[in-house]
Amino acid sequence: MPFLRRIKLYVIGVLLGSVLVYGLFHNRIPSWLPATIIKEELREWPLLFTKHASCRMECRDISEAEISMILEEGDVIFSKSRVRDKPCPSYAIEGTTEDGQFVRIVFAKCDSITRVVTAIDLGVKHDCDCN
Repeated sequence: MPFLRRIKLYVIGVLLGSVLVYGLFHNRIPSWLPATIIKEELREWPLLFTKHASCRMECRDISEAEISMILEEGDVIFSKSRVRDKPCPSYAIEGTTEDGQFVRIVFAKCDSITRVVTAIDLGVKHDCDCN
């Protein structure tokens, strides 16, 4: 088989393989990525809203459904997370709510409960009395 024909078949094979891989994995985040694993672990247990988080949510007009949506679709911000905290590491997850608020929700992974520690509206400053 001539050299040019082999090159041509090789290029066609690589292109077909690339199209196949793209078609199979397009818009899928591999479940082995750290952020995906963290969010799966946090969703595994029931949510417990701390008193502080409930106060912040009420003040900033963030619902429990929006918290669940951020946990599902948000981005884990490892620079704002405290993954080495004992006994409950905490993870900051940012995202946009249904009404357009850009928020950061801090979750703590404790035993068999996912605690919602606080809810922060990153776009608007609110005066909340949650002490």
